[in-house]
Amino acid sequence: MTVETQPVVSVVVSSDYAAGAPEGWADLRSTLAGLAKQDFDEPAEFLFVETPELAPQIPPDILAILPSLRVVTVAATAASQLQNAGVRAARANLVAMLDADCTPATGWLRHLVTALREHPEVAAVSGRTTYGKRSLLHRVMALSTRSFLDENRTAPTRHVTINNAGFRRAVALAHPMSETSGAHSSMLQSEPIAREGGKFLFEPGMHVVHSYGGWSMERQIRCSMGYGVIKVRRQDPRIRWAWMAHLGLASIPLFVLLRTLHSWRNCLRCAGAYDVAWYELPAALALAAAACVIEAPGMLRAVRDQPPLPSPFR
Repeated sequence: MTVETQPVVSVVVSSDYAAGAPEGWADLRSTLAGLAKQDFDEPAEFLFVETPELAPQIPPDILAILPSLRVVTVAATAASQLQNAGVRAARANLVAMLDADCTPATGWLRHLVTALREHPEVAAVSGRTTYGKRSLLHRVMALSTRSFLDENRTAPTRHVTINNAGFRRAVALAHPMSETSGAHSSMLQSEPIAREGGKFLFEPGMHVVHSYGGWSMERQIRCSMGYGVIKVRRQDPRIRWAWMAHLGLASIPLFVLLRTLHSWRNCLRCAGAYDVAWYELPAALALAAAACVIEAPGMLRAVRDQPPLPSPFR
């Protein structure tokens, strides 16, 4: 009889964008190829969580990239439901969460496990997300959109970014992702963990390259983010700046201004880590401001208690 080895870490992959579309399968190929090249030499299990409708459509060549991949099916309409199902199905005490459009660097898993082992007080660790170096737009929008937790070193941070993270499974089970708040609502998970004394860490060695479709994709991301900015604060009044979310329409320009200033600060702090040169910073600041402005339609729908705009996000 074969004794199954207990994994040190379970890697849960799920798709929150363009699921079932050709670009979604292409992103998954890249993500699994990155996982197949990890330099982690301890037992690990890999799970891909998908709906019963889409799981049979996974192209066979994708499954061949990572032969040990276990496909978990669950009836779901939201990415958070897939992520929560992955945590429940995981066998290890450490659970890595990775979006299917994020290709991990070779040392990603090693850095994730090391961070959680060396910092027992930490409930979850987040990594660095970039869009690659192909163009100025790729670099400055990654800087503007993805550097909000970046500490430029291994250091404590405020919460967790769910596209590229590692959790202690017990914590993720006790505090699952909200399944009713839409995309970009991970603060509803982070805040209760923090209130119970859980700590968060940023680890730059957990580097992933996120698929990026240019300004059209940025508009979809930002509209969804804007919706989440208001939605989470209307659901949990203890989140920072929650009082502003109850000002109605007046909250929108205030949040746009606040987020623009925050984004500018992050651009100035982290430019070097995202390969943005000093002379490119004016363009970065201008694009960051424009991106914050296009969050407003999503904010408006949240203020009106409407569902988010239709998009490839789920």
